[in-house]
Amino acid sequence: MRYPRELIEEIRMQNDIVDVISQYVPLKQKGSSYFGLCPFHHEKTPSFSVNSEKQFYYCFGCGASGNVYGFLMEMENCDFPEAVKKLAERANIPLPEPQMTGQALAMERLKTRLFEMHRAAGRFYYDTLQSDEGVPARAYLERRQLKPNLARKFGIGYSPDRRHALFDHLKGLGYSVEDMVKSGLVIPDKEGSGYHDRFRGRLMFPIFDAQGRVVGFGGRILSKGEPKYLNSPETVLFSKSRNLYGLNFAKAARKKELILVEGYMDMISVYQAGFHNVVASLGTAFNREHAMTLKKYAEDVILLYDSDEAGTNAALRAIPVLVENGFHVRVTQVPDGKDPDEFIKQNGSAEFSKLLVNAVHYISFQIACIRRKYALDNPEHRVRFATEAAQILTKLESDIERDVYTAEVSRMTGVEESAIQNEIRKLRRKEDEAFQQEAQKRQIQMQRQYGGREKEDKGLLDAQKSLLYFSASHRHIYEILQKVLDKDDFPTEVYGKAFEAMGTLWEEAGNVFPAELISFFEEGEAQRRVTEIFAAQPPADDGFDLQKAVNEAAKVLKRAKIDRKTAQASTVEEIQQLVEEKRKLEALHITI
Repeated sequence: MRYPRELIEEIRMQNDIVDVISQYVPLKQKGSSYFGLCPFHHEKTPSFSVNSEKQFYYCFGCGASGNVYGFLMEMENCDFPEAVKKLAERANIPLPEPQMTGQALAMERLKTRLFEMHRAAGRFYYDTLQSDEGVPARAYLERRQLKPNLARKFGIGYSPDRRHALFDHLKGLGYSVEDMVKSGLVIPDKEGSGYHDRFRGRLMFPIFDAQGRVVGFGGRILSKGEPKYLNSPETVLFSKSRNLYGLNFAKAARKKELILVEGYMDMISVYQAGFHNVVASLGTAFNREHAMTLKKYAEDVILLYDSDEAGTNAALRAIPVLVENGFHVRVTQVPDGKDPDEFIKQNGSAEFSKLLVNAVHYISFQIACIRRKYALDNPEHRVRFATEAAQILTKLESDIERDVYTAEVSRMTGVEESAIQNEIRKLRRKEDEAFQQEAQKRQIQMQRQYGGREKEDKGLLDAQKSLLYFSASHRHIYEILQKVLDKDDFPTEVYGKAFEAMGTLWEEAGNVFPAELISFFEEGEAQRRVTEIFAAQPPADDGFDLQKAVNEAAKVLKRAKIDRKTAQASTVEEIQQLVEEKRKLEALHITI
């Protein structure tokens, strides 16, 4: 543990798991738990549960689970110390300097070198843009009407159309070839004889993280060639599915509404027009991780994608991702198939402002898109349109919004409002039934988590988890089992450690609180397994015999241990001794 355990627990207690997860996942209370769509796998029916009483989360669909630290590690793609730091900052709790492991220290040093390298590369590209080699790139920026001061603000540069220009520059600064390759700025030759620059002959857009550090680049080809845009590859600094272009500038605008556009130049043009709360996705479809990133900085989003078919489809795909993650979404498009950059150049900032003001609720946009598919003078088309529109309206939680749009669909089709409302109620009832069926299947779904893990006997796993659950729930059972069981009776290493940790908690705290026990483990997989001790226990029925259950589970563990030893025995004497142990085991009786 790199921080004192007492501090880890204080930070956890000051960060209620429902509050933290609600910043990423919209949750609805159902009984004593909260449910939402799992952020770690695609699903239509919520199976992601958050237990506010025991302070852990568990997904009945994919098995993702842990406490507030585990959630942040998974969500932010960070390690345990980083999660501790983020939650400490959230709770305004000062942290001492952590004692890092050798591996963690090596990773931090690598990141530091790569940040420095990307800054050096950005300076190199910027200087090249100002040189004679940069004349074609500067001419391109002039044609695009980008002001020099803004090009400077965004750090725009030019990568020379030479094979080793950046490689030689970085080498001269003392960077190792190994680190250059890890940065993604340099790649090995196919024949393995050397290295060359990833970006050549391209206008370069530095990609900043939210803290304003260069983590990657996007390059636009200026001559003939493919691809038109090329991004840095995935590295320890950069992920296309998490980073958004311009986020550092939008963050500085401190507005709760963001404008989401498709490309680099669209983002810069909107910014130059005076709208600084704008970001762009990086040549990849807008996804849930992007939404999670934006959620830290905004509550409302205006989607401003191109008005051609590709842009419209991209907007339709982005809408549910944004809505499912709790955003208020409006949509606007520039007319005549233009992109935002073209529109601003032709019409100016004032007209662009009107586009934003007139942005429509995403439901209106979706219905308008559906409307284009049907000829409403055709009765069959009216039925199909009304049915498809009802499916969209089913997703609305607000009764008022649903009534307003139901009336609009009724006006467009001539179908009675009551008929549309009945269709919506029917669809919502089906969704509720699907949710109930999902809950009833939770035991079946939990079994899926064993696939792909080490091959362990399910009965043995269940026995371990049952004994640990009983030990966490009853101190006297723990104290009895401590005398009966050895650490190596638990074949799953993390469960043996959990049994030991329970002793510490019973001694120091007088109870075993699930989320606190989970905090003993820094690795995500270990946290998931410990969470399962509490999340996967079916409720006991009235006739449940606790003493019998404890005895049976303890014998399963002891018997399995003898079997393992028997498989490793090398002499007849050893085998005979183990057979005798197994015979005596049947007489074991634990009185609780």
